[in-house]
Amino acid sequence: MIPDLRLKSHPVLDVSTVGRRHVTIAVDGRPLDVFEGEILAAALWANGYISLGQNPSSGSHHGMYCGIGHCYECRVTVDGEEDVRSCLIRVQEGMQVHIQKFEI
Repeated sequence: MIPDLRLKSHPVLDVSTVGRRHVTIAVDGRPLDVFEGEILAAALWANGYISLGQNPSSGSHHGMYCGIGHCYECRVTVDGEEDVRSCLIRVQEGMQVHIQKFEI
């Protein structure tokens, strides 16, 4: 089991999970327990999904890089919609997420 990689404290940001509702999303068919309203990229990262795709030419991995929607490195498929930047979308109950397979 992957340890929870979420921040436990921060000098400025409220990172408390106390009282936050848990929801279930599916990542490549695997159920994942996350917090409602959490940014998808953060929820994936916190649960060990560091690589969100792979370059077919070089084999290099894609993942969260900028965290503000500029770089497109965190693209996933959400509920059938491809190329969703996971750093810009909040999780919702029942969301179906697929790590993208990039092709040449």
